[in-house]
Amino acid sequence: MKNVFLLLTVCLIITLPSCQKDHSNPGDGNPIPVAYDKDAQAFFTSSAITDTVQKTAINDFVIALKKDSLWNKFVAIYPMVGGDSATTSFNLKDPRNSDAAYRITWHGSPDFKTSGVTCLTTADWGDTHLVDTVVSYNNSSISYYSGTSNQVAGYDMGCSNSIYPFNILAIYENFSLDIVNTWFNAYGTTQYQPASTVGLFTNSSTTDKVTRYDNGVAVGIYNAPDSAYTHSVITIGQVTDDENIGLRECRLASIGSGLTDAQALAFYNIVKTFETKLNR
Repeated sequence: MKNVFLLLTVCLIITLPSCQKDHSNPGDGNPIPVAYDKDAQAFFTSSAITDTVQKTAINDFVIALKKDSLWNKFVAIYPMVGGDSATTSFNLKDPRNSDAAYRITWHGSPDFKTSGVTCLTTADWGDTHLVDTVVSYNNSSISYYSGTSNQVAGYDMGCSNSIYPFNILAIYENFSLDIVNTWFNAYGTTQYQPASTVGLFTNSSTTDKVTRYDNGVAVGIYNAPDSAYTHSVITIGQVTDDENIGLRECRLASIGSGLTDAQALAFYNIVKTFETKLNR
């Protein structure tokens, strides 16, 4: 009889629900760990980004690019988050701390803020370690998201103003100063000076043309790109062989394949959403 009672007691203990808390329950004060996209998580690990607003914005940015089949269009994307020389240096597409991963090496004393990076003198610039031969002359793009509205004619990103075929992005041109926006020697015949220099500015080459996009809209269609390269690195904040710099805050930069009109607009919308989530 005692054995039967003992057996019933053991069975009852086994079947009773446990009193131990389930730490995955959000009601018990322990938040559920966020599952980030693996590429976003790799960036967080390398850059040591811990701010949850920044992490959420970057994670959503990566997911949106993948959803619109744009993620694989880029070799390098620089989100310019974190507010210092280290966090702003990492390439979202390959966040290894290595020149071979196109991690930026900053020179001089750029102005680092949570909103982005501004190169204020000719001594300030970012070396991406990405030579223009990495991309194809007839299937490539560079983009620069400016957070500064000014009317300064100068270079914001690119290779050279003296080595053919130049490969330079000048958001605000001035032909009298030889400040020309050109990508693989394709450029407009009338200088372009936008009313606002805030937003995403892109040079994109395809087989038969080079297109300049401002905030996802084509504002200049140039001639076909030349099949040549400067064999120089693409720099951010200026081109190192010209004293004219744009003095515009970089909030994001990218380098990759050529974009169609639809892709340029989609990329702009995704970047704009990203910037809005960062409150900048």
